[in-house]
Amino acid sequence: MKQVNFEVFYTEVINYFQHNIYIAIAVTGVLLLLLFRKPKLFFMLLLIVAICISSLYAISYTSSLGAIQKKNMISKNNLL
Repeated sequence: MKQVNFEVFYTEVINYFQHNIYIAIAVTGVLLLLLFRKPKLFFMLLLIVAICISSLYAISYTSSLGAIQKKNMISKNNLL
């Protein structure tokens, strides 16, 4: 089972926006436009993204704990 590493994901996103500056400017412009023109929609999108990120983090954290416990159980069985 592969564990999700959020630090690598954030680094890839930052690198993408650093290499594609025009896309970064466009995304920033759209987000600022939403913030000033339709703040309710902006904060609704922000809430949805925050919920998705936190649920993915919780899922990856619990699955990594399960994988560690599985490895410990297998190693204990091998010692016996």
